[in-house]
Amino acid sequence: MNFRRPIMTMVMALALFLIAGGHWAMLQSVAWAGMVKDFSGSGTIVEAVSKTLDGKHPCSMCKKIAKAKSSETSEEKGPSSVKAEKKAEVFVKVSGSELHLPVSRPFAYGPAAFVSMPERFFAPPVPVPISARS
Repeated sequence: MNFRRPIMTMVMALALFLIAGGHWAMLQSVAWAGMVKDFSGSGTIVEAVSKTLDGKHPCSMCKKIAKAKSSETSEEKGPSSVKAEKKAEVFVKVSGSELHLPVSRPFAYGPAAFVSMPERFFAPPVPVPISARS
């Protein structure tokens, strides 16, 4: 059995997950779950969820994730301005390097092998038969 295709599919899915930042989303979900657990000890679950998601009460894991995400995006960014200087491109023509066009010859298709000649030249019967309804 060929296991190469499923393995390559899983590797590609993992690569797309990491490129899209899925690892940060998973870590943030774990951090939020821990925060909801911690905050629900001192109040209701509704208060715990609202405290978790309001952004005013980040835990240490949330702070580390935010710091890591910001450092990752700052490393990826290049300089804010890039100068692009184009140099004149010079093409040197070497004798004998030309490609000649192929010789064209007339070509005619023969009759189709799957359709006999009389069937191609006769019109359909007129009038077209219509079934009678009773």
